[in-house]
Amino acid sequence: MSRPTVRQFDRQRHRRYARRVTSSTALAVLPTRVISQATGANVRTVERWRAGSGPRRHVYRMRLDDLTATLEVLGDSMTARGRQAWLTARSAHLGWRRPIDLLAAGEFEQVRGAALAYAAGDVT
Repeated sequence: MSRPTVRQFDRQRHRRYARRVTSSTALAVLPTRVISQATGANVRTVERWRAGSGPRRHVYRMRLDDLTATLEVLGDSMTARGRQAWLTARSAHLGWRRPIDLLAAGEFEQVRGAALAYAAGDVT
């Protein structure tokens, strides 16, 4: 029995990740345009992710994971529209920047802090 090549291993890993991504909270809840803005990916690329092929670029995977983690911090008590509004609105906690822009820039920790504050009751 031969060992799988590196290319075969990468394909298997990509398929496993694609299955996990299609069940992602972000893809299920947010509009394509919002996910596109948060990840920096093209709208058509996000539509392909929804169709079942996960992100191939590492940076997109990381940003999609960051977006999903942010939504999990905000909690299930918010509606999809409420989550979208929080992501696209300017926040005093972030120096009047929008969380979606910071996620696209890769500044997850700042967005996570703002989401934790919002979930704790600080609406600024």
